[in-house]
Amino acid sequence: MHLKLNFYIILFFCFFSNLSFSNEIKFIPINRDISLSQEMSILDGESNSEIIILDNLQGINIINFWASWCGPCIEEIAELNKFQENILTNSLEVQLIGINIFDKKADAIDFYLKYKPFFKILFDNKNTISVKFSVMGVPETYFVKDNKILFKYMGKINEEILIRGLKESANY
Repeated sequence: MHLKLNFYIILFFCFFSNLSFSNEIKFIPINRDISLSQEMSILDGESNSEIIILDNLQGINIINFWASWCGPCIEEIAELNKFQENILTNSLEVQLIGINIFDKKADAIDFYLKYKPFFKILFDNKNTISVKFSVMGVPETYFVKDNKILFKYMGKINEEILIRGLKESANY
């Protein structure tokens, strides 16, 4: 009995040591089609934001899920803005979208005004998009191509990871 317990303890530590201490970028493969017809508000600092229907993710889309109370979400805004600048400067064929989940709209607007993300920021009006993507927490970033979720990255993201994810998405 103790031998079996020790085996599971060792297995647990080996698994989490690989996740926590490795410098290698690890994408979690998903390879699942997604069908959306999701009402979303565009966050622009106004309480009566424009409503859109997010339903078509043609081409490559990088979707970052965040919340206003999430420390790593705050820390990654500068990196996401740098990547958006890279998209604009180099005419990259990708759309970067941030989607606020697990929040009140007023808190999401305050976050937007304070941290000034300049990529497309959406608010989930119905609190259901996280279920459709199977989001486990924030921040999480999904790489989607032609309405298919290819893989995701869990945790705070940076420009290097975004560029690598874009290259891997283009090769699918």
